[in-house]
Amino acid sequence: MTETPKDKSFEIFLIGDTGNISRHKPDAVLETLKAHISREQDSAIVFLGDNIYPRGLPPEGHLLRKEAESTLNAYKESLKDYHGKVIFISGNHDWNKGRKDGYEYVLRQEKYLEDLFGKNVFLPSNGCPGPSVVQINKEICLVLINTQWWLQPGFRPVGPQCGCRVSSEDEFFEDLVKVLDDNRHKRIIVAGHSPIYSYAIHGGRYKFRHHLFPFTVYHNKAYVPLPFIGSILPLYRKYFGAKEDIAHPRYRKLRNRLKLIFKNYPGLIYAAGHEHNLQHITKNDNHFIISGAGSKLKYVLQQGKNLLFGIKAKGFFKLKCEEGGKISASVWALNPHDRSGKMVYETELP
Repeated sequence: MTETPKDKSFEIFLIGDTGNISRHKPDAVLETLKAHISREQDSAIVFLGDNIYPRGLPPEGHLLRKEAESTLNAYKESLKDYHGKVIFISGNHDWNKGRKDGYEYVLRQEKYLEDLFGKNVFLPSNGCPGPSVVQINKEICLVLINTQWWLQPGFRPVGPQCGCRVSSEDEFFEDLVKVLDDNRHKRIIVAGHSPIYSYAIHGGRYKFRHHLFPFTVYHNKAYVPLPFIGSILPLYRKYFGAKEDIAHPRYRKLRNRLKLIFKNYPGLIYAAGHEHNLQHITKNDNHFIISGAGSKLKYVLQQGKNLLFGIKAKGFFKLKCEEGGKISASVWALNPHDRSGKMVYETELP
């Protein structure tokens, strides 16, 4: 009997902010993703951070430890038969929601995942800023960066003594440029938790109702009217920013440098989570994907100058990488009538 040859394409599933997946039964989003997996198709799944809500993996004996372990165990249970590559990156919640002892939390998560999967699946390792490079094949290069490292108060690992490849912030950017230059002849996908552009809350994009009912930013049903005064919160987050917002000075510094670097590499794809929705943005011949709707939802604007697609729906992005460097993207949302979900968006990424 002649074996059916494998499809020479490669699929990459991008899914983020999955930290609230079902812990003790099959999770709807992960089950939908699994419906797209075939042994005849080479693939990888990249979890884009915030892998455990609310505060990462606490020490043993902590009130939240058992549920946090259950979340990580649920990933392994869901993917126990998966033949492809699995990668987790860290988000702000994985660093104890950005608290000063977050470094200890992210190291614990890396070790726990390594024990579960039998190999290191957490990149960049050791809480380092990166970049970490995964050569998917001769035409696709995946680069992982740790954006939370930039925003984190307290101790941040750096240098060989911490197992990091760079010893300063400037050296990180220099190394990133070298990695991108070395792979310029390939299609490059960079993945980090924090988006560079966003048409949702962390990008300072607010609706009129958020000025009149500011608490609906945090809870959809919190309709407490605060006319005039209510504008303080959205305006503050738009122009000054909480530490997880694009407008925050540390975040802005990282974002500005990445924008300048990426625009020198036409066709580069940057994938992020953080926002609890699904977005496709284009700027300077780069593609910016936000796939943070793995377990929670938050509004996204439907129109914007560089916004090609935005939806508030649980789901994920799927990249189909063909021979010759052609990449197409599709977005799959939950569909109660079809285990493979509903395709709500599809486009080529030139």
